[in-house]
Amino acid sequence: MIKLLFKYMNAKHWISVAVVFVLTIFQVLFTMQIVVNISVLTAAVQASREKGVDEIWRYGFYMVICAILMAAVAVIIRFVASAAASSFITNLRQKMYEKANDFAISDFAAFSTESLITRTTNDMQNVHLALLTFLKTAFVAPITMVWSIILLVQFANPSLTVVSVVWLLIIVAAVVVLLLLITPKYKVIQRLTDALNISSRENLTGVRVVRAFNAESYQEGKFEKVNSEFTKVQIFTSRATSLFNPIITMVMMGLSLSILWVSAYVLNGMSMQAAGEAFSATNAFVMLASQIVISFVLLVTLIMIWPRATVSAGRISEIMSHEVSVLDPDHPVEFKEQGTIEFRNVGFAYPGTDKEAVSDISFKVNRGETIAFIGATGSGKTTIINMIPRMADCTSGEVYVDGVNVKDVLQKDLRDRIGYAPQRGFLFKGNIKDNIAFSNPDLTLADVRWAAKIADADSFVSKKRSEYESEVAQGGTNFSGGQKQRLCIARAVAAKPEILIFDDSFSALDYKTDRTVRANIKEQLPGTTRVIIAQRVGTIMDADQIVVMDQGRMVGIGKHYDLVRNCPVYQEIAFSQLSKEELGL
Repeated sequence: MIKLLFKYMNAKHWISVAVVFVLTIFQVLFTMQIVVNISVLTAAVQASREKGVDEIWRYGFYMVICAILMAAVAVIIRFVASAAASSFITNLRQKMYEKANDFAISDFAAFSTESLITRTTNDMQNVHLALLTFLKTAFVAPITMVWSIILLVQFANPSLTVVSVVWLLIIVAAVVVLLLLITPKYKVIQRLTDALNISSRENLTGVRVVRAFNAESYQEGKFEKVNSEFTKVQIFTSRATSLFNPIITMVMMGLSLSILWVSAYVLNGMSMQAAGEAFSATNAFVMLASQIVISFVLLVTLIMIWPRATVSAGRISEIMSHEVSVLDPDHPVEFKEQGTIEFRNVGFAYPGTDKEAVSDISFKVNRGETIAFIGATGSGKTTIINMIPRMADCTSGEVYVDGVNVKDVLQKDLRDRIGYAPQRGFLFKGNIKDNIAFSNPDLTLADVRWAAKIADADSFVSKKRSEYESEVAQGGTNFSGGQKQRLCIARAVAAKPEILIFDDSFSALDYKTDRTVRANIKEQLPGTTRVIIAQRVGTIMDADQIVVMDQGRMVGIGKHYDLVRNCPVYQEIAFSQLSKEELGL
């Protein structure tokens, strides 16, 4: 937690800390003045018959002024502390979001989506609460405690001192025991919070599958198991921390009663005047001892919050300190060509594995050509195309785009040249126009409609009441699979890139629409290089090059009429889908 604060607090935050520290000194000063003057006022009340009430009014008025100033300073401290803590968390959350946006696919594998959400929300709240409590109590507690001890020396009495120390030792022992009980549980709580998010998100995201299989009871059981475990741990920590207030109350009352009880023996046998003076000193001792206990209570409040915040800070630091696997070069180079792609003996292994998912991949695509990849599920097709826009970096070999190694150019410059339509069509909440113009919000409606026509999406968009202003639900759930794919294709086309990547983006389209979209792209974007992953042979028959993948290796590369005659794997796929006549045999 301390490392996190020192690393990400800026000059503005440190100024706020300094302001809080200075104001805290004044707050404690006014508080101590009130405590000390209560003793003086008590003595003045006893001597009022001789000296009159003027002294009482003077001390009373002075205490009222101190109380008003103390309250004003306390309000300012809380205002500054709240602003500083909120500002720090805002900046930290922004930095964490930016860091997560820089993650490559392999980096996301180290943290689940649900865990990232928890770290951005729940863990941030824990750190915010701890920092806010720290700013409000970390200074006032020790300053008050030290100041009270200094003043306490004036009213020192061996018996009263021993009594105070005994009660303070009792509260220290109780706090240590409570911390030993609950600190390990906070790590469990945060882990179970991740598990709750995973269970909830999985059930809500897959609600159609759950209902289709009547698996509501099964999913409820999974959630109940995690929820019950989470509840048990929460109840344990809540019960443990709930003991704190009764213990503090017992110590406060016990301390006061013990001091008064001991003082009764001290006062016994004294003259009336001596007893009055001793009673004033005893009263001051009680109040100063109570200030020490209250200061300790404030510190313990921070101590009770700190372990959970430390766990959360550690989880946040894991994200912030994670080394991103795909980085921009220190000295980027300029592109030399347009629309070319070349793989030179490329291999890729996922983090934590020794075996490469794909290996010995070599091919070259010239501008305006179409290269297609086909093969069984899990053969490495998507892994290959992910290395073109540097969603992941190859672990062996080299990937060239437009004549330069992709590792030698800025990621932004590289991706500006690439349009991407994912395998799983995803739309953002907003409207259709904003989704198609995602690469460039300044695109006109004419540009958006042009891209939609190429993707054969204008036909169904124009039938909607608001056309391109029609609402899009989160994830595009208010569109069919085929409609989402066509809108995603339109989004890729609207960027007018040098390279278009289609990761099985035609799978939800019927043969007619599939053929129409590909023909439109070829006609409207003749100079654009196209990279296609497909499961249907009919989609890729007219490609300039077809790469056949099997278990992470290239087992064939060439045109359709060569592969259908010479590549057994391609033959098996082709004959399972089309007849010999349709295949041109």
